[in-house]
Amino acid sequence: MSAHTPAPSRARHFLPLAAALSLAAPLSAYADTDASTRLDTVVVSATRTPQSPAYTPSSVTSLSIVDLQTAQVSDLRTALAEVPGVIVVNTGASGGQSSILFRGANSDQTLFIVDGVRINTSTASYANFLGNAGIAGLDRIEALRGPQSTLYGSSAMGGVILLETAHGSSKSSSRASLTAGSFRTLDASLAGSGGDATTGYSISLDRHQTANDRAYNRGRSFSYSTRLETLATPSVLVGATVRGIDSHYEEPGSITYYSAGSTHSRGNLATAYVEARRQSDLRSRLTLGWYQDDYTFDDGTTYDYYRYRNTREILDWQNTWSANSNTEVVGGVNWENSHYWSGAMSKDRSLAEYLSLIVRPIAAVEVTGGLRHDDFDTAGDSTTWRSGLAYRPARDTKLRATYGTGFNAPTPSYRYGSAPYILANPDIRPEKSRGWDIGIDQTLFSGCATVSATYFQNNFEDLLQYEVTNWLTYAGQMVNVSRARTRGIEFEARIKVASGLTTRLGYTYLDASNRVSGARLIRRPRHTFDGDVEYRSRTAWALGAGAHLVADRVDGSYSPVGLSGYTTCRVYASYALPHDMTLKLRLENALDRAYQEVAGFPALPRAAYFSIEGKF
Repeated sequence: MSAHTPAPSRARHFLPLAAALSLAAPLSAYADTDASTRLDTVVVSATRTPQSPAYTPSSVTSLSIVDLQTAQVSDLRTALAEVPGVIVVNTGASGGQSSILFRGANSDQTLFIVDGVRINTSTASYANFLGNAGIAGLDRIEALRGPQSTLYGSSAMGGVILLETAHGSSKSSSRASLTAGSFRTLDASLAGSGGDATTGYSISLDRHQTANDRAYNRGRSFSYSTRLETLATPSVLVGATVRGIDSHYEEPGSITYYSAGSTHSRGNLATAYVEARRQSDLRSRLTLGWYQDDYTFDDGTTYDYYRYRNTREILDWQNTWSANSNTEVVGGVNWENSHYWSGAMSKDRSLAEYLSLIVRPIAAVEVTGGLRHDDFDTAGDSTTWRSGLAYRPARDTKLRATYGTGFNAPTPSYRYGSAPYILANPDIRPEKSRGWDIGIDQTLFSGCATVSATYFQNNFEDLLQYEVTNWLTYAGQMVNVSRARTRGIEFEARIKVASGLTTRLGYTYLDASNRVSGARLIRRPRHTFDGDVEYRSRTAWALGAGAHLVADRVDGSYSPVGLSGYTTCRVYASYALPHDMTLKLRLENALDRAYQEVAGFPALPRAAYFSIEGKF
C-alpha cells in the first residue's frame, strides 16, 4: 500500500486557520435585507458564491422552478434532461434506476451537491434517488458542466448538479396538488413557506405511487424537506435543513433475461449552518452535514440479495474575501468521515483545502482560477486546478473558455477487496481527467432571444475496469487500465416569439470512445435534441408541447451493438380557476412510441395525467 499522510493528522494545522478566518469574516448585509431574499439572477455553483451568469466563464444552466411547474415537469430527471450536454438514462419505468452522464462522463463522475453536501461518491450512487426524486421543496437547480473537482472534489469529473432546499419568505404561502393518471398513478404533494424579517421556514411533503406498465413493476415513494433559518444577530445567520426520500420499487428486470427483484432505497440528509460577517469585505459559512444512503435489492431467494449502507459526516468551512469591487477570493476546508457497510464495514476519511480567485481586470473581462488538494485515507491524495476566462466585447455578447482537471477516488472495497468477487488491489489509483471548453452566449433582438453554443473535450485516464482473474468464481480486481475521450457541441436557443409565446431548442452532439479499444462508449447517443413551445395567455390558459429526440447510440455490457433512436413528445395544458385553483392535464409519450433507453428495459407507452392544484 502506498504511504501517505492520513487526513486526521493534518486537520490540526488547517482547522484553526479556517476558524481564524471566520472570526473576521462577514456575510452579505443581512441587516439591510430580508433574510429570505433570493437572487434569481445569479448562479452559485460556478464559483461557490453568487455570481451573475453574464460574467461567469463556466457552462452552467439554472433551471427555473416556476417554468418547470408551468410545464408540469415534476421529477428531477425530466428537468435535467432539458439541459444541453446532459444525458439522462432511465432503466425502464418510473421509479427505476436512473443515471446522468455529463458530457459523456460516467454516472459516478457527476456529483450531486444538496444544501452544500455531496450525496454521492464512487462507493454509493444516486441511481435510485434520481429515479424517484421530485422538484418539490427546491428553489434552486443548477447544472454545471466540465471538470469541477477544484471546487467540489472527488466525483466531479463530468460536472455538478446543485440543489437547494427552498428558503422561507416574509409572505406566507402554500401549495397543494393532487395528480391521478395512467397505470394507477397517484401523487399528492404539499409545500409551504413563510417567515418575517428575521426568520424564514419552508416545508414540503410528497407521496407518489404507480403500477407502471409491466407486471411486477409497482413503485411508491415518500419524500420530505424542511428548512429553518433565523438572524441570531444582525450579522449572524443560523439555519438547518432536513430532507429525505424513502422508495420501494418492484424491478421486473430485462425482457431478455430474468433478473426480477424488489428494491428499497432510503436517503436522508441533515445540515446545520452558520453564516457570519464582521466587516463588509469578508464573510464565512460553516456547514455541518450528515447523510445516509441505505439500499437493498432482494430477488426473494438467497441467490441474489444485496444491501449497502453509506453514512457520512461532513464539515465544510468556506470563507470569501472581497478584496475590492473587482477581486474576490474563496477559500476553505472540507472534511468528511465515511462508513460503508455491505456485509463488512469499511471506513474512509478525507481532508481537502481549496482556493479560488475571481478577478475583473477591466469591466469586460473576468478571469477565474482555482487550486485544490484532497487527501483520502484509503485512496491517497490528488491535486486539481481550474481556470476560466470570460470576455464581453459588446453588451449582448459573451465569449468564454475554461480548462480544468478532475479526479474520482476509488472506493475502499477496491483497494482492500470485498469478498467474494472483488479482490484487493493495494496499487489502485484515482481516476483522472482533463477537460476544456470554449463557447459564446449571444442576446438578440433586444433581449427577445438568447443563443448559446459550446465546444467541449474531456480526456479520462486511469479509468477503473473490472478484470476477472478466476473464471470459475468470476472473482477479480478493479484495475486502472482504461482511457477515454469525449467531445462534442452543446447548443441552446430561447426565443420570445410573441407576447406570451416562447420556445426553447437544445441540441447536443457527442462523440465518446474508449481510447484503448477504440469502441464507442455505451448509452451516449451522438445526437440529442430537446425542445418545447409554450403559450401563456393573459387570462387563465397555459398550453405547451415538447419533443425529445435521441439518435445514433449503442448499448450492451459485453459486446455493444446499435440501439434504435427514438422520439417522444409531451403535451400539456392548464387553466386557472377562481380562488387560486388550477386544473392541469398532460400527455407523456403522446405519440405512443415504443422505445428503450437501456437495452432490455421498455419505457412507458402513452400516459395521461390530470391534476388539481390550489394555492392558499
